[in-house]
Amino acid sequence: MKKFEKTFFASWTDLDPNWHVANHAYIKYAADTRVSFFSAINLDKDVFENLNIGPVLFYEHMHYYKEILMGVQFKINVEIDGYSEDGRFFSLFQNFYDNDGTHLAHLDLAFGVMDTKKRKLTSIPEDSFKILKNGPKSKSFKILKKEDLRRHGKFPENIII
Repeated sequence: MKKFEKTFFASWTDLDPNWHVANHAYIKYAADTRVSFFSAINLDKDVFENLNIGPVLFYEHMHYYKEILMGVQFKINVEIDGYSEDGRFFSLFQNFYDNDGTHLAHLDLAFGVMDTKKRKLTSIPEDSFKILKNGPKSKSFKILKKEDLRRHGKFPENIII
C-alpha cells in the first residue's frame, strides 16, 4: 500500500479562542484519518463488529509545529511506526502538512486490538495484518515488544483505600 493521506479544510467550529485550530480538533481530524485508513485495509466498522474486535488507544502524543488557521487546507498521512509480531500492538505516526509541504503537527500513538466480548487484547485478522505489514512505514519502524508501549515511563499507580 502506498502512503495513505486525507485532506481537510480547517473550519470555524474547530477554532479556539486564539483563532487557530484547537487541540481537540487535531485529535478529531487524526481519528477520522485513521478510520479511513483502516477502512482502506478492509478493517471498517462492519468488520470490527462481525469479528467482535475494536482498536483501543494506549496513548496519543501530539506535537505542534505551526498553527492551522480557519480555511486552510491541510493533509494528514498515516505511517506505521511498529507492530508486534503477533498483531496485538501497533504504533502509528500521523503527520499534518499544508499544501506547501510545511510540517504543521505530528501525532505519535499506540494502540491494541481488543476482543469486545472477552475484553482482552487479541490479534488483528491475518488478512488485514498482511495488508498493514505492506503499508507505509516510518523511518523509525520496528517490531514492537510489550515493553515498548511503556517507553515513556508511565505506569499505573494504584492507591490503597
